Amino acid sequence: MVQALLLAVVWAGIGLLALGYFWKDKRSHLLRAWGWVLFASYWPFQAPHFFGGDEPDPINGWFTLLGPLFLLWVAWHEWRSYAWDEDPAALRWFAGASAVSAATYFVIFQIPGVQNWIMQGTAQQSAWLYNVLFSHASGHVAYVPTSSLSPDGYDIMLTGDGSPYAVTVVLACTAIQSMMIFVGAIACLAADTRRKMWGYLMTVPTIYFLNLFRNAGIIYGYHDLHWSMFGLEPFEWMHSYVGKIGSLLALVVIALGVFATLPELHSNILDLFDLRKRNKPGFFKQPPKEQAPAPEA
Repeated sequence: MVQALLLAVVWAGIGLLALGYFWKDKRSHLLRAWGWVLFASYWPFQAPHFFGGDEPDPINGWFTLLGPLFLLWVAWHEWRSYAWDEDPAALRWFAGASAVSAATYFVIFQIPGVQNWIMQGTAQQSAWLYNVLFSHASGHVAYVPTSSLSPDGYDIMLTGDGSPYAVTVVLACTAIQSMMIFVGAIACLAADTRRKMWGYLMTVPTIYFLNLFRNAGIIYGYHDLHWSMFGLEPFEWMHSYVGKIGSLLALVVIALGVFATLPELHSNILDLFDLRKRNKPGFFKQPPKEQAPAPEA
């Protein structure tokens, strides 16, 4: 019941952000402000999932707690834009990009058939890549992707030493969130179609294949190397820290490449960070308004 209510709240927020992105009226800022408030309200309730359980993910957990503070700050600047009669392009872009990314993710999240297809494919391909890259290290271990759905996702079965066990691939292991972030960010840019298509090609396939390597690498470091530090269990160390930090660094490198093709994306991101300097009207220069021609003498 609580989760259903939270989903209703987040979908209402996504809807308001989308309407505020397309509507050119001054009041669109109010729609987006309320959209950000509703959207931000969803995420703190997801924090226990990341901090607790058998496979904690503290980095994502802190994002769910601290990220809403940034979104509420953006909502405040939407209110300022309404009060000051300004329309910073970065705020409109951010609302549209977030609506596209979040809507795509939550549609997948709520359609079990699509979700299962993505998880199963990721599990099978991650196991295949492990066999290509790392099977020589532990020839006595066979990695076989199963076709049966576990309670949380699809399993990569590891059989060795006579004791089979599984590593489960859930939706978060598919990198669908990261891919959709770039899809939304590029889709809502004021840029020509050709450069946007290059942006898609630079991001989605790259993230997809790097994620398969990440999954295979986590299994190798956890099961074959038993790599661990700071007293953490090997799987927690590989999954929640090594894999997560590696993914973040890869996203930064990918973003730098996209900035060269789509400088509009870089400009919008910088403008979002510059909001902290916006203490009075006129910080973002508005395009000059068209004036009626002067009457002839």
